[in-house]
Amino acid sequence: MPIVAAGLVTCRRRPGFTLVELLTVLAIVGVLVGLLLPAVQASREAARRSLCQNNLRQIGIALHSYHAVNKHFPRGGWAPTSAKLSWSASILSNLEARSLFDQIDRTVSFTDPRNLAVGQTQLAVFLCPSAPQDLALKTLSPFLLPKPTLYARTSYGAVNGERGLRYFNAKNDPERGAMIFEKDISLQEVTDGASQTILIAEAPEGIHAMWINVLNLFDQSGPINAPAESPGQAQYVFADFGQEVSSYHPAGAQVLFADGSVHFLSESLDALILAALCSRAGNEPIGGWE
Repeated sequence: MPIVAAGLVTCRRRPGFTLVELLTVLAIVGVLVGLLLPAVQASREAARRSLCQNNLRQIGIALHSYHAVNKHFPRGGWAPTSAKLSWSASILSNLEARSLFDQIDRTVSFTDPRNLAVGQTQLAVFLCPSAPQDLALKTLSPFLLPKPTLYARTSYGAVNGERGLRYFNAKNDPERGAMIFEKDISLQEVTDGASQTILIAEAPEGIHAMWINVLNLFDQSGPINAPAESPGQAQYVFADFGQEVSSYHPAGAQVLFADGSVHFLSESLDALILAALCSRAGNEPIGGWE
């Protein structure tokens, strides 16, 4: 405030920042934000990974509830023209989605127009929160329906075995996994051990990654999170048209084992160990994967 003294007006000078001091403070704040941002992002990813893990645990409980009633797991896949349920549709009642299950017309295939509305219903339990959320619906492969038809996505697919992991031209014939095309598999037939056999794995970009799709299963033929390289896969992030164990989590992907446990498998996991985990009765010695 002005000060009046002996008829003179003087002004008290207020302290403030100089330009150099202001720029120094801004630089320090910028450095602190730069240091903090990776920690925030890591914390958010940890939360998303935990939610994804919880999704798989719920799916595991539902699969075991199904097994308790039917004495086997749901079949991994069916012919697309059959009036059968996908493995994920089979467990809707055990995922607190009985009303949605009742809406499925089980006298026709999932591609029938009568099942379109229910097939477009999104379910949070089938979606990994780390995967892109901008495209809720996915186009069905044109060899199933000639016209573009959209269905609700899933981030999880059944593993029906492995091929090409033990040696280049290895085949998955007969299917080596625990959820396959050929027949219903019970826990008693998982002789490698329920804690050593994968049932379900992340595969958010799989060509058949729709929860109502009866073809939402795959065999593993390469490393986890292997990138797409060939021109024919240009629209996919991951190899083999996305239909491999893959995820948007850094450095690996999550899988559900036949005992109901969920584990994060590293991208660097040895191919022979991964092959052994994908088979139900290979009698392979397994170690060093956790």
